[in-house]
Amino acid sequence: MLSPEEFTVGTFGSAQPLSLILPRTQYEATVLIAHINKAPAAIFLSGLHAFQYFESAGNDSWKGLIIPNVRVEVDETSVFDPNQISIPLGTLIRIDTRLTIWAKGERSFDASTSATLCDDLPSTGEFRAAFSRWQIVIGEGQEKRVLWQKSDESND
Repeated sequence: MLSPEEFTVGTFGSAQPLSLILPRTQYEATVLIAHINKAPAAIFLSGLHAFQYFESAGNDSWKGLIIPNVRVEVDETSVFDPNQISIPLGTLIRIDTRLTIWAKGERSFDASTSATLCDDLPSTGEFRAAFSRWQIVIGEGQEKRVLWQKSDESND
């Protein structure tokens, strides 16, 4: 459950990076706001367009329940070297000072990119680590709540 001060309702364009947007109707989508080249980007987390993104600045067509300032946690048992295998969409990658998500543009046939979730982490230098399982949470300790999970088996 969410406390009233933990969410708002609005458009994708009004949501800041690291906001989770939950659908209010069957026509809306679960989305995580990241940024690509410093511009906000909405990344679909489930459904037909899972892990596709579009730039969301100024977008007032898409709406939902906005939960700002969520945290992302990785399942350390799902770690792998992204230099060794092909990276599936929806994978989180820790690279340099960033935590990114591997996503594909809405109008892109093949090209995938890393959308930044966090960009002020301690540097990993030249090393990278990827994670196939992760979750989105709010709160800490006994107050921590899991709002969404990415598993190996599915996109939702």
